[in-house]
Amino acid sequence: MTTNRMILSIAMLATAASANADVTINTTTSGKASFIDVGGDGVSQIKGTRQRTDQLIGGKSQALIIDIDGRRFVSLDAKKKAATVTPLDTIADELQKIGTGAMSATLTKTTQVRQVAGFPCTVHDVKLSLPFSPTGEAGQGLDLLMVLTGTVCLSTAVPGLADYQNFYKAAADSGFIFGDPRAAKTPTGAAQAKAYAELTRKMAEAGMALESHVTIDATGNNPMAGMFSKLAKSDITTTVTSLVTGDLLAEAFEIPADFKVKTQK
Repeated sequence: MTTNRMILSIAMLATAASANADVTINTTTSGKASFIDVGGDGVSQIKGTRQRTDQLIGGKSQALIIDIDGRRFVSLDAKKKAATVTPLDTIADELQKIGTGAMSATLTKTTQVRQVAGFPCTVHDVKLSLPFSPTGEAGQGLDLLMVLTGTVCLSTAVPGLADYQNFYKAAADSGFIFGDPRAAKTPTGAAQAKAYAELTRKMAEAGMALESHVTIDATGNNPMAGMFSKLAKSDITTTVTSLVTGDLLAEAFEIPADFKVKTQK
C-alpha cells in the first residue's frame, strides 16, 4: 500500500532526513510493522538546497533526491538504471487544497538529555495525527485517523546546524514535503504529507534529530477500521550512528547519464 509506505517513511525520516549542508549522516533503523520489514541502514546527505537519502527498506534499496531549486523529486532505481522525476508543481495544487484543521503536529521539549553519536541531544515528545483513507478519498465510509506518537532527540551542538536549518526553511518556504511524492496526489495522502512537513519544520527549528522512537496506530468508526488498524500498527526506532562533515560531489545529486528518465505528470 503506497500510503502505508509513506507513513513508514515519515517514521524513518524523522531522523534519517536530518542533515546539514555537505554532511553525511549514517543511520540504522529497527522495529516492527505488519506491512514491511523496517530493519535497515540509511545514508542522508545535504549539499546546499539539495538532499539525497538512500535507505534500505524491506531489503530493497531506495534513493530519493529533493532538489529545491529545481522544484522536483527524483527517485533513483540503481538496479533498473531508471529515474522517476516528480515536479513539485504536479502535487502543489493538491497540497494547497489541504487546510490545517484536520491535522495536528506537536513537539514538546522535555528535561531528558542523551548522548547520541557523540553529541548531546534533548528529548522531545512528538505527536502527529492526520486523516487517512485506504482509498485515498475521504467520505467513502473508510475514513480513519492515523496517529504517530513517540520521542525525538534533538541536538543544537552538531556541526553545520545553521546550514541544516536553512535547508529545511527553504524547503518549507517552497512547499516541499518529505517522503514519496506519489502519495501526495490523493487528498488523504496530501494531508499526511502536509502534516509531516509541519512536524519536520518544527523539529528543524529546535535542532537536528539524532534519534527517534515512534509508534503508529489508526482508529476509526467503520467496519474496516480494525483491519486497517492492524496494518498501520508499527513501532520504529531510527538512530544516527555517525556524522561526517566534508565536501560532497555534486554528481551525487544528479541523475546518472545512463539512466532512463520518466517524468510524472
